[in-house]
Amino acid sequence: MWSWLQRVAVGLACAACFATAAAAARVTVTVWSWSPVAPTMKRMVAAIERSHPDIRIKAMVESQPAYLAALKAAGASGTLPDLIGLPPGAYTQEYRPQLQPLDDIAADAWGDDWQTNFASALLIQARLGNPKGDHQFYMLPMEAEVLNLWYNRAAFAKAGIAAPPATFDELVADAVKLRKAGFIGFYQGGGTGLFDNWVFMQIAAQIDLKSLLAAENGAPVWDQPGMLAAAKIWQRLFTDHVVQPGALSAQQYPTGANLFAVGRVGMISLGSWWLQETHLSTDPALVTMEGYGKFFFPAVTPGGGPSPPLGGVDIGWGLTKNAARSPEIEEAATIVFKELISGVGVQVAVDQLNDLPAFSGVEPSPPLNGHLRNLFDAYLTELARAHPHQIGDPVIFSALAANLQAIGAGTKTPEAALAAVQKVAESQAD
Repeated sequence: MWSWLQRVAVGLACAACFATAAAAARVTVTVWSWSPVAPTMKRMVAAIERSHPDIRIKAMVESQPAYLAALKAAGASGTLPDLIGLPPGAYTQEYRPQLQPLDDIAADAWGDDWQTNFASALLIQARLGNPKGDHQFYMLPMEAEVLNLWYNRAAFAKAGIAAPPATFDELVADAVKLRKAGFIGFYQGGGTGLFDNWVFMQIAAQIDLKSLLAAENGAPVWDQPGMLAAAKIWQRLFTDHVVQPGALSAQQYPTGANLFAVGRVGMISLGSWWLQETHLSTDPALVTMEGYGKFFFPAVTPGGGPSPPLGGVDIGWGLTKNAARSPEIEEAATIVFKELISGVGVQVAVDQLNDLPAFSGVEPSPPLNGHLRNLFDAYLTELARAHPHQIGDPVIFSALAANLQAIGAGTKTPEAALAAVQKVAESQAD
């Protein structure tokens, strides 16, 4: 006869074996991204794992420059994770050969009419840059965004500035006032090509929206007068000392965003995702957003208006071909994919105001109020009429970023820089 202690010991041993077996049976899905920020992603992972105890998610979140470098290395070595966060356009196209088409997966997840869950602008941008005749989706959006400039209200008050600039000349003057008051006037992470392109595109959207939208889709129109005029305004950000010294080697994230959050920057080009700071800080000015205001790039021509809203997909998810290395991983990865876009994963992100929801029916919980509610509602209104904000061809995207940096450095004139981009666009169109 076994003693009571022996029976307990055996029972505990069996329980441990079962626990070990259960843990071993969990399928691991790897997820890489730059967004949402690590604390939010941690909560998202926990929510998905609670809903699916048989799935383990191994997530890596890095700053955007580090993430893109890691992604490039993994893509070159064939070691991409199962799910990757992607902006639309050039970045999605760079990895398209290593991504699975998502149309059938989406139909299984949300039904044959699944596209009705996304605004048409988001669907258009999700396929931006696809080869002619390829109508498949290789990424689908989790969150949407609108680009704009933000300002620090306390910095403006200290510098004696009553309202955000309405004209480019006022932008120049306000940058001077902010510097004299001890702030960085306008922070530009010029070492981050995406933000260089985005600032230029906000300027170009004012002057020649038609050419800009055509250029986003690969048309060789970079030599148009309006595009050159926009490049000259971009140049003035540097020659008129609007942006900070050393801007071309600076990073928008994490450096610029961190400096803005601690009150050292007067103005910066960000977007709707800045609302996420309400859940990442204990500073009342950030928690309520009462310390901050937003505006569109001010008028660059006499009698003109500010830039129209540019926006669309913030982050989408692509399912890599590596996820198909086993049926178990493929099934688990598609479950995680769905939860990130329409389920418990995205709900956590939207509750944290990581950015604007892309899937219909997703709302922040608990409901927003006050200044924060006004900002959020304004963004939703602007998103509904926003023009696309991404360049589809990765080669053109890189050429634009490099030549904008050359303009800023003074090593190329606006004419020479855009001629170089034009030449690249023509070669890509052949």
